[in-house]
Amino acid sequence: MGNLLQDLRFTFRQFRQSPGFVVAAILSLMLGIGATTAIFSVVYAILFDPYPYKNSDRMVHVELRDKSGHGPLLFVNGSEYQQLRAASSIDDVFLQQNSTRNLTGDQFPVSVNVGTYSPNLFDYMGVPTILGRSFSSADVSSGGTAPIAVLSYLFWQKQYGGSHDILSKPIELDHKLYTVIGVAAPRFTWGDSEVYLAANPTADPHDTWLSFIKLKPGVKHPTAAAELQILIDRFVQADPKDFRKDRRVTIVTLNEEVLGRFSGTLVLLFGAVLALLLIGCANVSILLLARGTARQHELAVRVSVGAARFRLIQQLLTEALIVSAAGALLGVLVAYLGVGTLSSMVPYYSFPHEASIRVNGMVLLFCALLAILTGALAGISPAWQLSRPALGQLIQSSSGKHPGSARGHLMHRLLIAGQLALTLFLMAGAGAAIKSFKALTHTPLGFDPSRVFALDVAYPKSANPTWQERIQAQENVRKAIEQTPGISSASVSTTWFPGFGGFYTKIELQSKPNLSEPQAVLTLVSPQILSTLRMPLVSGRMFDDAEIMRAAHVALVNQVFVKQYLGDSDPLGQHVRSPMLKIEQPNLVSTQSPDDWLEVIGVLGDARNDGLTRPVRPAIFLPYSFVLPPDERLLVRSSGDSITAVRTVKQHLRETNAELVAGRDHTLAWWLDTQGWGRERFIATLFTLFAALALILAATGLYSVVSYAVTQRTQEVGIRMSLGAQRSSIVRLVLSSTAFTLGVGLAVGFVLSLALNRIMTSWAGGSSRDPLTLLLSAMLLVLVATVACLIPAWRAASVDPMQALRLE
Repeated sequence: MGNLLQDLRFTFRQFRQSPGFVVAAILSLMLGIGATTAIFSVVYAILFDPYPYKNSDRMVHVELRDKSGHGPLLFVNGSEYQQLRAASSIDDVFLQQNSTRNLTGDQFPVSVNVGTYSPNLFDYMGVPTILGRSFSSADVSSGGTAPIAVLSYLFWQKQYGGSHDILSKPIELDHKLYTVIGVAAPRFTWGDSEVYLAANPTADPHDTWLSFIKLKPGVKHPTAAAELQILIDRFVQADPKDFRKDRRVTIVTLNEEVLGRFSGTLVLLFGAVLALLLIGCANVSILLLARGTARQHELAVRVSVGAARFRLIQQLLTEALIVSAAGALLGVLVAYLGVGTLSSMVPYYSFPHEASIRVNGMVLLFCALLAILTGALAGISPAWQLSRPALGQLIQSSSGKHPGSARGHLMHRLLIAGQLALTLFLMAGAGAAIKSFKALTHTPLGFDPSRVFALDVAYPKSANPTWQERIQAQENVRKAIEQTPGISSASVSTTWFPGFGGFYTKIELQSKPNLSEPQAVLTLVSPQILSTLRMPLVSGRMFDDAEIMRAAHVALVNQVFVKQYLGDSDPLGQHVRSPMLKIEQPNLVSTQSPDDWLEVIGVLGDARNDGLTRPVRPAIFLPYSFVLPPDERLLVRSSGDSITAVRTVKQHLRETNAELVAGRDHTLAWWLDTQGWGRERFIATLFTLFAALALILAATGLYSVVSYAVTQRTQEVGIRMSLGAQRSSIVRLVLSSTAFTLGVGLAVGFVLSLALNRIMTSWAGGSSRDPLTLLLSAMLLVLVATVACLIPAWRAASVDPMQALRLE
C-alpha cells in the first residue's frame, strides 16, 4: 500500500508536468470507453436482459413455416387450446387477441390498444402488479368476459396521472364498464396493450386466438416441435380452413421472433465499437511509449540506484491505469448523455419494448472492468519495454533527446499499423452500410409514400350493425376526410398497408383450373388508392364508387400476377376467386357470396407487398366493401405537412361526429423506417460515427508518433540543413519514414475487410468487398494520414539549424 500511494503521488506530479499528454490520452480513452459503454447498454438491454418475465428463457413462439421458411404464428380455438395445454412438453399456454377500443365517458373518446387474454396471463408471466392485483381464472366464468381490467403502467401515468385512486374505479370501453383492479409493472408491456382484459375462448371453432407457450424445464426445442407437429397435423384434418397442409412447426425464442437479423447487427456494432476502443488503447500506448522514451534518462538513474524492474513496471502501469480510470469516468458521462439518443435511434419494432435501455449497475461494472483492461492493454507493453533502459548510454548522454531503441520504434510502427488497419475496416464498413441504406431507400416501391399518413377511425361498437349501414358510414367518413382543407386524397385500405399487401392465400383461376396451388395477396381497397399512393394503372380500369357501394365482383391484378399465372394471355376478362374471402367472424360483415368469381378489369403496376427486400408477390385488388370490419383504416395524402394535416383531420372528424374516434396515426415514412429503412439508417449512422472517431484517433496517434520522431531527430535535421538540405527534402524524409507503416496498415485493413465480408453482409446488409468503397476509404485514410504527418514534418523543416545543433 505504501508503494501504491508513493506511485500515485509521483504519477500526479508527472501529470502536472505533461498536461498535453494527459489530456490527449484521457480523451482517446473517453471516446473509446464512452462509445463502448453506450453500445453495451443497448446490447445488454436487448440481448441479455430484454424481458422482466419469470423463466423467459422457456417462453417460445410457435411458427408454422412453409417451404420458403416463412409462416404465421400459431392461432388456436378453445378446443385446440386445451389440447395444447395437455401436451407433455408444455408447461403452460396463454392466449391473446388484440383490438382497438374507445375510452368513452364524459370526455372525448380516446382510442386505446386493448389486449384480451386468457386469465392465466399474469401467472404465466410471473410478474406481480405494482398496484392492486391481476386477474386469474376465478375472475372469468366459462366462455364469458370478466368486467375487470388491469392498466398498463404508461397508460395509467398518461391517462390518470399515476393516481392510486384508480383502483376499484370504473373505466368505460365502447360504452361498457370495467372495474380497474390493478396496474401492471413498468416493464410489463406485453403486446403493447394499454388495457388488459380477461376472457376465455368461446365455443366457436373459428374464434381463434394467438397462442404462446412455455416449455417444461429441460425440454429441448426439437422435442417440443416434434410433439407439436403431431398436434398440428391433427388440427389440419379437423379444420382444413384455418390450418394449411405442409406447414412445419418451428420453435423460436422470444428474442428470435422479435429481433431476427437485428441481434447479429448489434453484435457487429459491438465488435465495431471494440475496434474503436482498441484504436484508443493503441493511442494511449503510443503516447506512453513516446513519453517514456523521453524519460529513459530518469528511468536509467532510478535503476542505477537500485530500483527493481518490477517497481518500474508497477509505476508505469499505475500511470496507465489512472489515465484509463479517468477516461472511464468521462466515458460513463458520455454514455449517460448518449444512451438516450442511441436508444431513440434503435428502429421501433426491432427490439422488445420491455427492454430498459439505460446505464445500469451491470453496465457500470462492465465499464469498470473495461477501464482496468484498457489500462493494462495500453500500459503493459510500454511498461515492459521501458523497464530495461540502456544504463551506460543514457547516463553518459548529456542530451535529453535520445533516439530510443529499435524495439521501441518497431512497437510504434506496429501500433500505428494496427490503428490504420482497424480504421480502414471501420471506414469500409461505414461505406458498405451507407451504400446498403441508399440502395434500400432507392428501391422502387411502386407507390409514393411522401406526405401520406395512415389513420384509424373507430366507431361505437353498437353502430352500423348491417353491411349497408357500415359501408355507408365508412364512405361518409372517407369523403369527410377528403373534403378537409389540406387533404388531396383519402382512400380506404382494409388489408393493405404499403410494404405489406394483405392476406396471402389460395386462389383459383377459371381459365387455368390445373394450376398447382396458386396463391396471391388479397388486397381490399377503395378506388382512390391510385391517387393517394400514385400507383400506375397499366391497363384496363379501376373499379368506381358505385361498384364499391354494391360490392361488385370485379378485381384488378398486378403485373407479377399476370407474369406468373397468365403468361401471354390477356388478363382483362379473366375470372379469379378465393375461398378465404368468406370469413366467419362475429365482428365482420360481408357481402353476399364474397367467394364467387371476380372479373379482372385492370392491371396495376407492381408495388411492394412482402416487405422492402423480398420480391413482389402476385396480388388481387378488390373492393374493400366485400368484408367490412367494425372500424376503418384510411390512407390519406396531404398537400402540405402531414403532421399538421393529421391534426386538422382529427378536428374535422370531431366536429362531424363526436362519437368517432380518430385513433392511431403515422406517416408512411415512419412505417417504412420500422420495416427496414430505420435499421439500415441506424447501422449506417453508427458505423459512420465509429469510422469518423477512429479516423480522428488514428490521425492523432500518427501525429504523436511523427512529432516524437521529429523531436528525437532534431540534431540530425540541423546537420542536414546546415549541409545544404532543402526544406522539401526534409519533409520527404519525414514522410518517407511513415510510408511503409501506412502501407502495412492499409494492406492489413484490406485483408480484414475482405475476411469479414460475410459477417458484414449478413448483419449490416452491405459488402465491405466493394472495390469502390475500399478505394475511397483508403484514399481518405491516406489523405488524413498525410496531413497528420505533414504538420510535424513542415515544423521540422522550418527549424533554425543553429538552434537544432545546440547541445543541452
